[in-house]
Amino acid sequence: MKKILVIILVMPLLMLMSITVYAASEPTNLYIHYYRYDNDYTDWNVWLWASEPESLEGVSYDFEQDDTDTIFNYGGRVAKISLEGDLNGTTKIGIIIRKGDWLEKDVATDRFIIIPDETDNGELHTYFVESDPNIGYSLDDENGPDKSPKFTSAYFTSLNTIFYQATETLAAEDLVIYENDMSIDTADIQITEQSGIITLDQDMSFENAYTIEAKFQDDTTNTLSITYDGIYDTEAFETAYNYEGDDLGAIVNNNKTSFMLWAPISENVTLNLYDTGTPAIYGGTDTPTQTYPMQKDVNGTYYLEINQSLHGYYYTYSVTNTGTTNEVVDPYAKSTGINGLRGLVVDFSQTNPQGFSYASRANNMTNYNDAIIYELHVRDLTSHSSWTGTEENRSKYLGLIESGTTYNGVTTGFDHIVELGVTHVQLLPFFDYGVVDETKLDDLTYNAFNWGYMPLNFNSLEGTYSSDPYDGLVRINEMKQVTTAFTEANIRVNMDVVYNHTGLSADSNFDLIVPGYYYRMTENGSFSNGSGTGNETASERSMMSKFMVDSVLFWANEYNISGFRFDLMALHDIETMETLTEKLHEIDPTIMVYGEPWMGGTTTLASDFQANKTNLSEIEGVAAFNDDIRDGIKGSVFIGEMGGYIQGDFSSQNESKVKYGVVGGITFDSISESLLSANKAWHTSPQKTLNYVTAHDNNTLYDKLYQTVEDPENNQELIASLAKQANAIVLTSQGIPFLHTGDEILRSKPSADGSGFDHNSYESPDSVNQIRWDLKTNDLEMSVFEYYKDIIAFRKNHGSLSMDTSQEITDNLSFVFDEKGVIAYTIKNTSSNDTYENMLVIHNANSKTVKLKLPKNGGWVLVGNENTVGDESIETYLGGSKIKVSANSSYILYQDTSIEDINRTPLIIGLSIGALLILAGGTYLFIHKKTKK
Repeated sequence: MKKILVIILVMPLLMLMSITVYAASEPTNLYIHYYRYDNDYTDWNVWLWASEPESLEGVSYDFEQDDTDTIFNYGGRVAKISLEGDLNGTTKIGIIIRKGDWLEKDVATDRFIIIPDETDNGELHTYFVESDPNIGYSLDDENGPDKSPKFTSAYFTSLNTIFYQATETLAAEDLVIYENDMSIDTADIQITEQSGIITLDQDMSFENAYTIEAKFQDDTTNTLSITYDGIYDTEAFETAYNYEGDDLGAIVNNNKTSFMLWAPISENVTLNLYDTGTPAIYGGTDTPTQTYPMQKDVNGTYYLEINQSLHGYYYTYSVTNTGTTNEVVDPYAKSTGINGLRGLVVDFSQTNPQGFSYASRANNMTNYNDAIIYELHVRDLTSHSSWTGTEENRSKYLGLIESGTTYNGVTTGFDHIVELGVTHVQLLPFFDYGVVDETKLDDLTYNAFNWGYMPLNFNSLEGTYSSDPYDGLVRINEMKQVTTAFTEANIRVNMDVVYNHTGLSADSNFDLIVPGYYYRMTENGSFSNGSGTGNETASERSMMSKFMVDSVLFWANEYNISGFRFDLMALHDIETMETLTEKLHEIDPTIMVYGEPWMGGTTTLASDFQANKTNLSEIEGVAAFNDDIRDGIKGSVFIGEMGGYIQGDFSSQNESKVKYGVVGGITFDSISESLLSANKAWHTSPQKTLNYVTAHDNNTLYDKLYQTVEDPENNQELIASLAKQANAIVLTSQGIPFLHTGDEILRSKPSADGSGFDHNSYESPDSVNQIRWDLKTNDLEMSVFEYYKDIIAFRKNHGSLSMDTSQEITDNLSFVFDEKGVIAYTIKNTSSNDTYENMLVIHNANSKTVKLKLPKNGGWVLVGNENTVGDESIETYLGGSKIKVSANSSYILYQDTSIEDINRTPLIIGLSIGALLILAGGTYLFIHKKTKK
């Protein structure tokens, strides 16, 4: 009886001891449980970012052995993240599981973890499985991922062969291929471990849908749709589906509206019309006013014509692929509603502001090298309080062109640009990018800044800069006002375009319409990442190439855009770049095409096809940024503390890089090409060479110089001198000069946290990026501005500084003086736009004054020094005389044959008289001595 009583008493205690009690509280720790079938977690990590209520920059977290309690353990790895600090208060977190530094993504789409108000013990456990897009919030979450074995990919590699990848080795007899739900015969199956190649006994038909099915070792059956990734490049696909018409998108004509979408593998497409561009989540509606089934047309297109003008209506397409329907925005949409979620039908004849006319561009150039380009972000120009224009225009399109603004007597904004004298304004991306929430622009706590390099809708204007982002027509009218105003000020507008990638990958409009077509993929079926942002577009494919060509032609024709700067241009193929350049030059041969001849990662595009440094010389009419002169002048952009030529590093490499820019990127005798970045002269023409020291990427010129001089706080005048000299070199070099906004007033980008300088301010707040016009009121900054203004005007007035051909440069430019730290050259005049017969440019990067002997055959007139540049004489010199060139300064002289060479006759006479006197004196002494004897 006692034993029984003891047992009765002990059992409840044991039960109580085995029960863990969890108290509900605000989540403070997040666990990412991750399972891979091969158990290989090498280099896999988690990329997390706060998404709501505020979007923050992402952070990487490593996986570790999962040591959590059994009730949470998934049998794989776990990443443990604190929800305190920057993530405190976050309600939605974005997640990407990746390999290394973006070598590969597991699931191409961005996923989001919802953070509840309360969790057990403040811990939130989430579950992820390789290749499964679902997220689980518990081990038994019905909506979570499935650890069962499965196919991870399957695609046609030819018209009758299929490649598949699975999580385990399969038997041939367990594999079945279906065509429209009917099994079909196979001719051969070759299996290599977890992958295989299946050969069909007949060619596939593009009209049908195909799936693969297998029974796995745990007796589960898995089915996967077979994609066309491997045959997009075949002649059969090209023949069947290449469309060359000019009517893609929504077009209003003769009181009719036509819609055409290229969707070659889609089962059906439906047009959705809306009265508003605002979805329900932002206070609008998700119910279309009308839907219309579209009809299959030629070459993989779907077409619909409606007998009325639908100008002002918003629209989307519902596209069905392999049984799944997604609502997408037309890639050819010419405007959009809020946040780019719906396209807009536009009759452009109803959008033109007063004074706008088509094919109107500033008459300020004949050749590329006549341009002086000024890079600008729309928001930066007017976001600081020292811009005193109309408040409604601050950070907007219309702020770009508001005239009459001043700060303490100095011009600001638009008038500042006009006063500076540049020929072109290059605007950072102003197509529709999908990063900034346009519904939060009135929220002063929201960071609405972004550079814009994550494209959403390539042919629509970004709504952030519009006075009304909810109305897609307003931004069109306002941007046309911008180009009109700049044209009237004799300035052209260039556009920064980013066709090399999209902000989204598998969930992009492109990929939801034609999965896998618009992007390059790796052998394992993941997105190739040559952009460094998660994907890269396949410009070599005919319909992506056509899209790029159609897009730039649209911008050039509709908005009078005068030039296109291609981001990561090396990711584009040569043929596409040649085609779009040729088409643009049919509109106007002075429309500029140029870009970055590099990429941001590793691409699957063969090097022979890349529009890169190696191949640039083959691409007619396309120019590229010269990073050789950039780094040669002021040091590497990747090492903030490293100086260059102007800071006193006179290495052979820096000298060659600077000289390479001076001669406009051509082969030249005194330049060691092996020391250049491409080990050769890779531009080959001044028309193809953009010389610069700074751009939006990396440090501003002031910040770079601050990091590379001793005791910068007490050497501000030295920094100003170096800033003058840096762009004096650019503006006196052959080729196309390019300037970054604010260098002329010593613009700085201080880090938002006060820790130094921000070298990558792509999503930093206005406090980092804004142009501070109050700087211009300081004597030091104003002296730099006046110097830049002077030398820009001087370049425009002297064609010798912008010769058109390589031969002209070779024949007429000569480097002179063999003095350490000095790069100097003479230029013979070959231009009708120059009154100087011979010009001499001297750059002295020494920290002390140098004396140089001027060439003969005429005297020299100094018209430019460390303080000013112009056509008025500062000082004159006899030919062959010596000139003192101040430390860290650039001098410009022209030869005047009416001024004589230094006269040596007095010296000779003096020597002769001296000799006679010595001789006479000697004779006297001789006679005198003899007399004394």
